[in-house]
Amino acid sequence: MIKYGENIIDGITRRLGSFIVATMEVPWNLVKDRIGGTPLKCVFVETMERSKLEQLRKTLPQSDAVVGIGGGASIDTAKYIAWKSGARLVTIPTIISADVVVTKEVGVRDDGKVHYIGNKPADEILVDYSIIRNAPKELNRAGAEDILSIYTALYDWKLASERGLERFDEGIAKEAEACLHRLEENANEIRDVTETGIKTLMELYLKETELCQRFGSSRPEEGSEHFFAYNLEYLTRKHYLHGSIIGLGIFLMSCLQNNRQDEIAGLMDKIGLEYKPERINVIRNEIKDTLATLKKYVKEDKLPFTVIDEADLSNNAINNLYRQLTYHSSRRNEN
Repeated sequence: MIKYGENIIDGITRRLGSFIVATMEVPWNLVKDRIGGTPLKCVFVETMERSKLEQLRKTLPQSDAVVGIGGGASIDTAKYIAWKSGARLVTIPTIISADVVVTKEVGVRDDGKVHYIGNKPADEILVDYSIIRNAPKELNRAGAEDILSIYTALYDWKLASERGLERFDEGIAKEAEACLHRLEENANEIRDVTETGIKTLMELYLKETELCQRFGSSRPEEGSEHFFAYNLEYLTRKHYLHGSIIGLGIFLMSCLQNNRQDEIAGLMDKIGLEYKPERINVIRNEIKDTLATLKKYVKEDKLPFTVIDEADLSNNAINNLYRQLTYHSSRRNEN
């Protein structure tokens, strides 16, 4: 399913038959002269709203294959089109900033709220080192945050189990923790976006996805940190690099959990991850509004039980969380 190597995308579409491309302008310009053919249609992704995706799909010609080129939104759009049409799906990630490249579900928005639908794993994933290394390093490093979310998600999952709300699987949890250890062991490779770092992240994506499939839900890797990010996107209607707002959520929720937040901040700093608000286009009031409405958001969207459901999110508590965030951000700048 996954192929790794240098220049492996060259001429790839010559063996696909007719094909449609889902992409954005920057990644398309990087690869269009290398893939070896002309698509029936090149779709430039603008939104992940489900209604808009469905309107788009109905305008597209039938094809043998759909090729997703770029990051999360491009690949998810390609998944959606291939899922609905029954076409073969080939993905060419130009950055590895999220686990979307190996998942089978599509992250759509319904009135700005994230929901996962569909079942379309890629038939082929081409991890071309020559393409991925061309992207800014911080975009590729951001992919680590979709593995680091295991840190806060496991706490939430176990908390729900302790409250008698759902089953906790010790075996799967231990395997998920092993993913965190492997990430830490390869922190320098991931920071430097070496071939080893790229392959490590891809293999970790595959492992955490497999753990979620075995358990039957995303509990091993998705919890309060993702719910924070979803609410932030919903309130602001802004487009963010997925990993960065997950990283912000990981730090804030680890503080809310009182769950070794200094340790997790240190690892994010070691990898070179961006979670400082001003570096990821998030302002103070947006963070505070997101925290203040978080209980309402998870209740209305019927999200699984996490620390959010029983934590103090009063104005004083939110101010304290923000102080911890600014303290760690300033320490990182000093270092």
